[in-house]
Amino acid sequence: MNEPVSIRFKKRLKALRKERGWTQEFAAEKCGIPYKMLQFYELGIKKNPVLQTLEKIARGFGLDVSELLAPNFQKVRATKSTAKRTNPTV
Repeated sequence: MNEPVSIRFKKRLKALRKERGWTQEFAAEKCGIPYKMLQFYELGIKKNPVLQTLEKIARGFGLDVSELLAPNFQKVRATKSTAKRTNPTV
Protein backbone atom coordinates (compact mmCIF):
# COMPACT_ATOMS: atom_id res chain seq x y z
CA MET A 1 0.00 0.00 0.00
CA ASN A 2 1.23 3.49 -0.84
CA GLU A 3 2.10 5.91 1.91
CA PRO A 4 -0.29 8.91 2.19
CA VAL A 5 1.06 12.08 0.56
CA SER A 6 0.89 13.97 3.88
CA ILE A 7 3.18 11.42 5.55
CA ARG A 8 5.53 11.32 2.56
CA PHE A 9 5.65 15.15 2.52
CA LYS A 10 6.64 15.50 6.18
CA LYS A 11 9.32 12.81 5.84
CA ARG A 12 10.67 14.32 2.62
CA LEU A 13 10.77 17.81 4.09
CA LYS A 14 12.76 16.68 7.10
CA ALA A 15 15.09 14.48 5.01
CA LEU A 16 15.82 17.30 2.54
CA ARG A 17 16.61 19.69 5.37
CA LYS A 18 18.87 17.23 7.17
CA GLU A 19 20.69 16.24 3.94
CA ARG A 20 21.68 19.86 3.56
CA GLY A 21 22.61 20.27 7.22
CA TRP A 22 20.06 23.06 7.63
CA THR A 23 18.28 24.03 10.81
CA GLN A 24 14.52 24.47 10.66
CA GLU A 25 15.01 28.20 10.99
CA PHE A 26 17.43 28.37 8.07
CA ALA A 27 15.27 26.12 5.88
CA ALA A 28 12.21 28.26 6.60
CA GLU A 29 14.16 31.38 5.67
CA LYS A 30 15.41 29.79 2.41
CA CYS A 31 11.84 28.75 1.57
CA GLY A 32 10.32 32.10 2.50
CA ILE A 33 7.87 30.65 5.01
CA PRO A 34 7.51 31.13 8.77
CA TYR A 35 9.66 28.87 10.93
CA LYS A 36 6.64 27.53 12.85
CA MET A 37 4.91 26.59 9.60
CA LEU A 38 7.90 24.50 8.51
CA GLN A 39 8.10 22.93 11.95
CA PHE A 40 4.39 22.04 11.89
CA TYR A 41 4.73 20.43 8.44
CA GLU A 42 7.71 18.36 9.58
CA LEU A 43 5.85 17.22 12.69
CA GLY A 44 2.69 16.43 10.74
CA ILE A 45 0.63 18.90 12.81
CA LYS A 46 -0.14 20.83 9.65
CA LYS A 47 -0.80 18.46 6.73
CA ASN A 48 -2.22 20.25 3.72
CA PRO A 49 -0.06 23.08 2.40
CA VAL A 50 -1.59 25.30 -0.25
CA LEU A 51 0.01 25.26 -3.69
CA GLN A 52 1.77 28.60 -3.14
CA THR A 53 3.44 27.21 -0.01
CA LEU A 54 4.45 24.01 -1.82
CA GLU A 55 6.01 26.13 -4.55
CA LYS A 56 7.96 28.17 -2.00
CA ILE A 57 9.23 25.06 -0.23
CA ALA A 58 10.21 23.35 -3.47
CA ARG A 59 12.01 26.47 -4.71
CA GLY A 60 13.82 26.84 -1.37
CA PHE A 61 15.24 23.34 -1.80
CA GLY A 62 15.96 23.81 -5.50
CA LEU A 63 13.25 21.39 -6.61
CA ASP A 64 10.05 21.31 -8.61
CA VAL A 65 6.81 20.67 -6.74
CA SER A 66 6.55 17.33 -8.56
CA GLU A 67 9.96 16.33 -7.18
CA LEU A 68 8.96 17.38 -3.69
CA LEU A 69 5.87 15.16 -3.75
CA ALA A 70 7.08 12.28 -5.96
CA PRO A 71 6.65 8.79 -4.47
CA ASN A 72 10.20 7.85 -5.48
CA PHE A 73 12.35 10.95 -5.07
CA GLN A 74 15.65 9.34 -6.14
CA LYS A 75 14.12 8.15 -9.38
CA VAL A 76 12.90 11.66 -10.24
CA ARG A 77 16.27 13.24 -9.42
CA ALA A 78 18.18 10.62 -11.45
CA THR A 79 15.89 11.14 -14.44
CA LYS A 80 16.34 14.90 -14.24
CA SER A 81 20.13 14.72 -14.07
CA THR A 82 20.24 12.20 -16.92
CA ALA A 83 18.14 14.52 -19.06
CA LYS A 84 20.63 17.33 -18.45
CA ARG A 85 23.57 15.18 -19.54
CA THR A 86 21.92 13.91 -22.72
CA ASN A 87 20.65 17.32 -23.85
CA PRO A 88 23.59 19.73 -23.55
CA THR A 89 22.90 23.36 -24.31
CA VAL A 90 24.93 25.15 -26.93
